[in-house]
Order: sequence, then structure tokens, then C-alpha cells
Amino acid sequence: MPVGITELAHSLRKHAALPVPISLGHWQQFACAALGHKSLASFQAAQNAEREPQEFDRVPHVVPDLELLAERAKQLSIPVQDDELQALVKTAFKGRLPKTKINSSYDDLAADFLEFAQEAVLADDAVNSEMANANFDGVEEVYFDEDLKPQFATLDLPYTETVPVQVTLGIDTERPYSGHQVMCKVAVTSTRCGLRCFETPEVEVLSAGLDQDWGDEDHEGPPVRSMAQALADELGIEVEDAKELVDAEAIEDTGNSDEMVYGYVFDFTDHASPELASSLMLQRGSLQLRVGPNFFEGIRGPDLPN
Repeated sequence: MPVGITELAHSLRKHAALPVPISLGHWQQFACAALGHKSLASFQAAQNAEREPQEFDRVPHVVPDLELLAERAKQLSIPVQDDELQALVKTAFKGRLPKTKINSSYDDLAADFLEFAQEAVLADDAVNSEMANANFDGVEEVYFDEDLKPQFATLDLPYTETVPVQVTLGIDTERPYSGHQVMCKVAVTSTRCGLRCFETPEVEVLSAGLDQDWGDEDHEGPPVRSMAQALADELGIEVEDAKELVDAEAIEDTGNSDEMVYGYVFDFTDHASPELASSLMLQRGSLQLRVGPNFFEGIRGPDLPN
């Protein structure tokens, strides 16, 4: 049987086990609050606009809105303490949605996405090919150089993060040493399917290579990148193609607060050639690129050539 708001409301009422009965309508409002909506009408309008799932059976991740839940519990006179809300929602939702992960916070969601991305890196053919060249003795660590930020995804625009990744291998002492680190670039795309619902992330290994600088004591990391190189890395295209895009303006993403920069959005509509635009649409489905707040760190200034 498909699981919707009514089924979640029944499960909440069952698992709350309150001495005084609360109407099913109030529990429906409470379930909607967990999903980020202040009312059942708001949630239903979002469903009609296809901005919330019609059914929740195949939703991989839900991050309940605990702040709104606490507010609605008081408004609806549901006697559940704030510190009990998370456990109640997790238990009630899992009772109806055993395959859905109920994440306690965005940090918890990011940790799940990171674990998924680490497994995807180790399953990648290019990474495995480079690992085979290292004569390694097992994998010790898959280290992502930056934390993932799935909360930056919106209903209108998925959030793609291009992250440096280091795969550290055990050293096989029975063979000549040829390196023990595979350096990768990995794109992780987070997508919302509702205000508090997320799809499983998409993970793409953009590049992978065995670190060839292990014998160079003076090696201090990659050189400062040009804007063209940075855009090429983010988009997974050639640097020569990315040179068409370097004049696109970066628009600050300040969310709803206008007080903090969460990242930047580029729109290449007026900059990409028809051929490049067609390729980007085929590859990404959009001529926009969202990057993190630290994107410009390590990029050469305009006085140096791109």
C-alpha cells in the first residue's frame, strides 16, 4: 500500500501512545511539519505542483524539521517534549518506510552521502586501474578534502560539489614501491525531491591518477589554477572549452537570510557557444553551475592569463 501523509499520521499516533487521544487531522498537520510544511494545505499544494513526493515509499532520505515540529506540537497541543520529537518521528516513519533513512540533521545526511561517495569511488573502474598500478596491499582510507553540503540543493537546482579525494593504499613490502596514493576529482550531486526529502546522491569520478610526486620532497601540492581550469574541473570539460565561460558573472547564493554566502551560481547561457551549450545540456541538463563558498580560493586573478 502506498505511504502518504495519512499513513504517516496513523503511525505517529500509534507510536506516541498518548493518554489523551489526539485527532488524526492534528497528526496529519504534525507529519507535514516534519516534512517542512506549516500546514496540510501547504503540503498538498506542493504535491499538486510536483514539489513533494506523491508517495514516500521510494524516498531514500528524510531530514525532519525538528524546529517546526516543536512549534506545531505546541500549536496543536500535542504533549510531546522537544527532546522526544526526533525519536518519535524516526520510529513512526521507519514503521511505515523501512527503506527510508531518517537523518537527524543535515550533518547526518552529509555523513551518509560521504559514505556512499566513498564506496562509489572504490567501485570506479578508473580508480581501480590506478590502484592496480600501485602494487598495493589493501585500501587504508578514502579521504574527501571537503565536507559535503547536500543542504545547498534546492527544489529547482541540484547542488554539485567537485571535491579532491585521496585514496590511500597499504604498501606491499614484497614488491618495488610505485606509490600508494590515488588522487581523484569527484563530483557529488545532491537533489531534493521535497523540502526535507533527498534522492540518493549521484557520484562521478572526473579524474583519477596515481600520485607521481611521492619521491619529490619539495612538492607542495598543485599549482594555482586559472579560472578556466577551475570551471573545467567543475564541469568535467576541456580547459580550452572552459575559456569561453570565464566571463560569466558569479552570483552570490545567500539563501533566505541574505546574511551569509552559501556559494555562487554561474549562468553560461550568454557565454557558451552553441556546440558547448549543447554538450553541457546533454551532460548536465543545465547551463547553470552552482559552486561552494570556497570556489575562488586558489584561482589566479584577472591580471594573469586564463
